[in-house]
Amino acid sequence: MFTGALCRSRFAPGVLLVSALCAASSTAQTRPNFLGAQEPAKTTPGVRQKGSFSQFGPREQWQMPVRVMDEIGVRPGMTVADVGAGEGWFTFYLAERVGSSGRVIAEDIDAKALEAVRQRYAQEKVSNVSVVVGETEDAKLPAGAVDLALMVNVLSAVHNPTGLLVNLAKGLKPEGRLVIIDWNPGKLYPEIPEQDTKSALHQTVRQLQDADFETVKILDFLPTQTIWICKRRVRD
Repeated sequence: MFTGALCRSRFAPGVLLVSALCAASSTAQTRPNFLGAQEPAKTTPGVRQKGSFSQFGPREQWQMPVRVMDEIGVRPGMTVADVGAGEGWFTFYLAERVGSSGRVIAEDIDAKALEAVRQRYAQEKVSNVSVVVGETEDAKLPAGAVDLALMVNVLSAVHNPTGLLVNLAKGLKPEGRLVIIDWNPGKLYPEIPEQDTKSALHQTVRQLQDADFETVKILDFLPTQTIWICKRRVRD
């Protein structure tokens, strides 16, 4: 059963369509009744698929991790939190980019998924990755320690995004940035009415505003997702 803000909003049909179809192969930060997924549903051979799902290849092709890190400003020496890391698909790209002088915190509420991260960094002798088992509304990041927090296909799945974002802000440095990468319904399914897509994207901005984040830049180069780069709002 669907619950939460997504269900109550007037444009929920478009968002729920995308979320439900994406949910089949999730490695995302799985929270009770949440709808997001790290990857779209697998297609069935011989069955014609609608929208861009029929064109999906390996994740590296459509997620473009190197360009994403360039665009959002991941640099050597930074402390980056991969919030909702799952089994760490993005974590190790980040670890390579920040280098030995940087640090990556892989957070998820799924301890079993994070065990896969631990196994990989042990096997590959990656020394700049640590894991944090968070809670549903609190990523449990160290206070004031994070230069950039990244959430990939997580926010659209969260039952109480404001609670999670407010707590996450506590882990950012004063000039720290929050980057949201999430599904764009219109890119996934072009047949969805344009107004529904606009409303869904506006909901993300509103959720960020509710948690006192200001969107400073929106990027739309990814074939299936939109990127929001945010900073904490300064109150007068």
